[in-house]
Amino acid sequence: MTYICSFSLIYTEKVSNVSLIGPKELLIEGNSSANITSEGTGTITSVEWIKDNSPLSPSNRIIFSPDNRSVSISPVQKSDNGEYQCTYRNPVSSEMAKLPLIINYGPEDVSINGPDVVDLGVSVSLSCSAKSIPSASFSWRFNGTDTNVTTDTFTIAETDFTHSGDYECTASNNVTKRSNSQRHALLVKVGGGGGGGGLTTGAIVGIVIGVLVVVAGICGLIVYLTKTKKIPNLTLHKNGRASGAPASQSRQQPELNYADISHFQKAGGERVILGSSSEPSTEYAEVNPGAKSKAPPPPYGSQVSNPPLRR
Repeated sequence: MTYICSFSLIYTEKVSNVSLIGPKELLIEGNSSANITSEGTGTITSVEWIKDNSPLSPSNRIIFSPDNRSVSISPVQKSDNGEYQCTYRNPVSSEMAKLPLIINYGPEDVSINGPDVVDLGVSVSLSCSAKSIPSASFSWRFNGTDTNVTTDTFTIAETDFTHSGDYECTASNNVTKRSNSQRHALLVKVGGGGGGGGLTTGAIVGIVIGVLVVVAGICGLIVYLTKTKKIPNLTLHKNGRASGAPASQSRQQPELNYADISHFQKAGGERVILGSSSEPSTEYAEVNPGAKSKAPPPPYGSQVSNPPLRR
């Protein structure tokens, strides 16, 4: 009996010379397309694509060739920025190649960082920023007029009232040919000294409100004490007694009213002058309305003498 043995020899060539070929032109977000092609030698059994250490998956913008050796991205977006990696494999070897892809975009999200209100005579800096590839260039306008400042920072060495107004920063990208602007209002006021130590408008309002509350509290306390008779009411009545004085005190200490009786007139119309004509004297009598006399007055003749009648 004859036995026949047959076998086949499969030769696997080691993978080598793997490389990636990308676009030569500048890529602009939303306008450009990118094609990345891989090359290599040896026996290739699989091709794997990775972007920024994560598998690159197909989408409506990302399309792979049938043999998986090239990828097309259209249109490119800023999220396509990153490092692309392609790996060739076979059972005995593997090799990888990398390619950075740069997508130019922007500027966008322009913002100005700086104070809104500053004191008179201080130094102020306004800083402008924007997201952009490549980095944006900047220009500044003040109240619509060019300032010739082309840096990302606008500096005022010493503020005065003419520096109040609108500051506009324009960011430009010389690759995308796009620009974007942002405005910032600055108010220069009289403050409490250098370095921005002045009171803000909110602090001033708070102080005013606090003072008004204290004044209102004091007025309310005075009214309360007056009504509860802890503070005497100084309003005088016609009889000269303080309104807050008790009625019993008025009765105990009656007020005395004096009448000038230096002369009087008889019923017939004749005027009688009391006392000496050369040294007139005035006698006073105690008058207490509504009170009974404790003692009768002395006889009239004992006090004054009748002078001779004058006709």
